[in-house]
Amino acid sequence: MPRWKELPDSLDPLSRQLIVRLRELKDRSGLSLHALENKTGYSRSSWARYLNGRAIPPQGAIEELARACDTDPATLLVLLETAEPERRQDEAPSTAEPLPTSARTAESAPPDAEPPAAEPPYPARRLPHPAVLIAAALAVALTGAVLLVLSPWQDASRATTSTTANSWPPGRTYPCHVHRADGLLTAGYSAASDGEYQVSSRGRPVVEIQCLLRERGFSPGDIDGIYGPATESAVKRFQTEHRLDTGRGQPPLAVDGIVGAHTWGVLRK
Repeated sequence: MPRWKELPDSLDPLSRQLIVRLRELKDRSGLSLHALENKTGYSRSSWARYLNGRAIPPQGAIEELARACDTDPATLLVLLETAEPERRQDEAPSTAEPLPTSARTAESAPPDAEPPAAEPPYPARRLPHPAVLIAAALAVALTGAVLLVLSPWQDASRATTSTTANSWPPGRTYPCHVHRADGLLTAGYSAASDGEYQVSSRGRPVVEIQCLLRERGFSPGDIDGIYGPATESAVKRFQTEHRLDTGRGQPPLAVDGIVGAHTWGVLRK
């Protein structure tokens, strides 16, 4: 196992979690930087920057790494989504020194060489507002749970309450990577199974609802974590079609556009 260098102090906590997870994945795979270059199309120098915390890898690089290591990229992509946005590099393979397809043939490669000479560190950044630091600390606690138990994020609250408009960023959309965990569908944003969510609700549980609706064939519009009219309409259509799928001895779903315990249960089937 390689002896990794210390990550830069300037790296924000969420990005640090992502880089540590990528290092663990590379170590378990036994792949060298040269082998990663051949398998992913991203150069050795690019992987050296990513794995030493000098650049945040783009989504394409993370997906290629997961494919090369035969693992599901969903958890890694959720971590990427929560990493500090201004630190990301939208680096496509064409700008990351990809190799021609004919060169991606070598399965064996020499041991990892020393990465290129250290590049100049990022310039000093303005310290974020205290409220941003508090939000980042809460997010670190949640991502730590992902790394320790490899399960979807657990919500701090499963009550009926929703995130207020001031604390949930508008105009942002989220990717959906729905899969089964313990026999239930999950998108990795929330493990909620009760509580009520309706028009004006906001937050990660709403992102989870929207992803599950899309997976089940009921488009809620944008996956933005905002429970608006389009999401309500998709919930009503789902409740109408699956109102009798609650199981023996359970009442049918109410077609009210509200996601409560019974609708959660049928959504996750």
